[in-house]
Amino acid sequence: MAEYRSELKKLAVKVMEVMDENLGLAKGYIKRAFNGGEDQDTAFFGTKVSHYPPCPHPDRVTGLRAHTDAGGVFLLFQDDEVSGLQILKDGQWIDVQPLPNSIVINTGDQIEVLSNGKYKSAWQRVLTKTNGNRRSIASFYNPSLKATIAPAPQLVEKVNQEVDQAYYPKSVFGDYMAVYAEQKFLPKEPRFQAAVRAM
Repeated sequence: MAEYRSELKKLAVKVMEVMDENLGLAKGYIKRAFNGGEDQDTAFFGTKVSHYPPCPHPDRVTGLRAHTDAGGVFLLFQDDEVSGLQILKDGQWIDVQPLPNSIVINTGDQIEVLSNGKYKSAWQRVLTKTNGNRRSIASFYNPSLKATIAPAPQLVEKVNQEVDQAYYPKSVFGDYMAVYAEQKFLPKEPRFQAAVRAM
């Protein structure tokens, strides 16, 4: 498991570097922001294993309610036989089909903020099934709790020479997590504002 986590952490960093390039940011920008603007490794990388047993009444229970992920980059190794993961796209829930030997990559709320909305955190949920045990391994690269996350200055549009147009407020990730713990299943936009008030 230690080797698996080590390789996934490298993959998360590589994904962030690709995002840097796509956004026109310097290589390593997102990683440095997640580490509080330093080259130290204070960002948090974690792994969670989930198990969804069969449910005789899937119409009465949701395996995991609709939510967005709070942090940065999420790498999900999902069950390759039992489906259940869905994402919201254009107002409709779409199944994420299980594929053998594949990893689903998802972006969280902090990537949405840092990219000033160029990347969105995806709404997702997990449905229960009547047959089959669904298992997944989710790994996530999140900012340090002390890191201040704000839209990258290069991605903030100039309304005029004096006023910048940032669509997302800056906040300390630890403050955001405190709000997220209470509002995980609610709309994300008020969470962004609530975290600013917590600063």
